[in-house]
Amino acid sequence: MHPRARQLRDKISAGQPVLGTFLVEFGSSAAVSVLADAGFDFVLLDCEHGLFTPPQVGLLMEAAWHAEIAGIVRVPSCDRAAITQALDAGAAGILVPAVASLDQVRQVVRATKYTPIGKRGVHLLRGHTRHRSVDAATFIAEANRDVLTLVQIELASALEVVEDIAATEGVDCLYVGPGDLSVDLGVPGQWQAPAMQAALGRVAAACRRHGKIMACHADRVEDTPRLREMGVQLFGYFCDIGLFRAAAVDVGARFRGAMST
Repeated sequence: MHPRARQLRDKISAGQPVLGTFLVEFGSSAAVSVLADAGFDFVLLDCEHGLFTPPQVGLLMEAAWHAEIAGIVRVPSCDRAAITQALDAGAAGILVPAVASLDQVRQVVRATKYTPIGKRGVHLLRGHTRHRSVDAATFIAEANRDVLTLVQIELASALEVVEDIAATEGVDCLYVGPGDLSVDLGVPGQWQAPAMQAALGRVAAACRRHGKIMACHADRVEDTPRLREMGVQLFGYFCDIGLFRAAAVDVGARFRGAMST
């Protein structure tokens, strides 16, 4: 069993929203520990925009395991090798960006799930087993059940097949990326635009119909209640450098205020 993936799934199954953020700039295990201590449910290591090497991914997934927070990796593409390395390093889930077709979704499932659902490569003495001997049949069944396969909905072409994506066995979560999606829909940055609201509603309906987790990125806490009403269960909030900058700006403003009194 992957205990971090299991605890994340259990919270979602119990109807609780789960919160995480992206690591894009901070490659220290301390960042993972701080987020766990702050009550975050998952940390998402961004290997699409971030410059993390495979050894760094391994170390950060190990840090997440020890900090008792789920570590999810956003890989650069649906490339099988990158997905296999991240999962074998101990990732509790894989997020695949810029999915544009059902063929790509099937490729993702083949890479993230073991037989009989997919064709994930088998190496059972890696970080995902904590380098311990395991019963192969039991481990494979539990990994297929627990480890999350997240498909990012951030292109208009993905919206066109969102019903089929949600119906695909092995897809666990549809993750809306509002930034890219708003650009692709012709309303850049306008998350409240009718086209964006319609897109969110479409993803939400597909997730409800097929029993899949709905996820969405958010850069403002004020947006999260509305997203929750729409059916979002997994919230990816902001990113490491954004949180750091917001905290630094707040401290700077409060310091200047204190000095002026």
